[in-house]
Amino acid sequence: MKRHVSEKLVWLALAMMLTWALASAAGAQVMQKLADGFPKRAITIVVIDEPGTRDGIYARMFQSACRSLSPVPILVSDEPVATGGTWFKMHELKSRSGALEGYYPAVFDVFGATTDFLIEPRTREIKAAVTDARMILVTENFCYFFIQKKDAPWGKTFPGFIKYGQEHPNELKYVSMEVGSGQDLAVGWILQKYGIKVKKIPQGTHQECASSVGAGEADFSMIAGDVAYTNWQAKRVDVSLILSDTVPAPFDKDPNVSSGKALGIPSIVGSQLGLGVNTGTPQSHIDWMYQLFYTASQKPEFQKRWQGMLPGDVAMPMKGPEVEQMMKDILVQFDKPVRDIGLHIDQQKR
Repeated sequence: MKRHVSEKLVWLALAMMLTWALASAAGAQVMQKLADGFPKRAITIVVIDEPGTRDGIYARMFQSACRSLSPVPILVSDEPVATGGTWFKMHELKSRSGALEGYYPAVFDVFGATTDFLIEPRTREIKAAVTDARMILVTENFCYFFIQKKDAPWGKTFPGFIKYGQEHPNELKYVSMEVGSGQDLAVGWILQKYGIKVKKIPQGTHQECASSVGAGEADFSMIAGDVAYTNWQAKRVDVSLILSDTVPAPFDKDPNVSSGKALGIPSIVGSQLGLGVNTGTPQSHIDWMYQLFYTASQKPEFQKRWQGMLPGDVAMPMKGPEVEQMMKDILVQFDKPVRDIGLHIDQQKR
């Protein structure tokens, strides 16, 4: 038997469903505060670098995407440190009012920050440990690029570089991104694995490294993808290795370019960007911030960042506990490689 429902009731039901949906959507837009009142004031994302850097742009993307989600303002503070990096800033933050409640999440380059424990003697001065931070999340991974000078005598391939380097010890000039940076550790690991000895010339920035290679003053370097890509586009340098699982476009059409996976380099080598807070922050506050920042990362204005990513860079959503386990894995996997290249904290004079 058919049931006949009046048109008026149908429209009334649809109106009620629409009203409920809009109300639910509006409720989802602004997060509710926790029972203890958190957050009671503005949350400040701390960038441990100069204004306008990659980490600063990352923080401001979150700031913008959180604007319609957070019940309190999200601020950004650029706070570079002269020495000690992430862990000295986390140590300093502990003394700020509200830091142990979660009001000062910091931007983390996970691989770089974690390997600091293997190479940075000053971390011992403040008795820093990887457990000093509770990670909220990681959203993306940035690859390292191996660049070489144009018309290199070994050709355009990385296997050619390896063979040439083995046959010409201490001849090649390597311009490093600082000493002990993530990029420098990756190069040290590769050189040690293949028994290559080079002349090392430290530089302060990725662009300085690229400029030295582009001018032929150095033979090769390992730098951040954005700088490598722009210099490659300008035909100042060649790219022969990208530390990623596969060779990304547009380099995948170039048979001269190798992937890190093909060399057996662990996939955790790279710059994994995320946010973390001081240990001691209540778990409920960390969970609340995860929900805030994860939801923000799913908004179209934030995901435009991923759509415009450079070759090899990928979205990498990870929850805090997964990130903390990755940090422990990095310490285990890179302890021996760092010792093999002579940069380990235990090998340095005190």
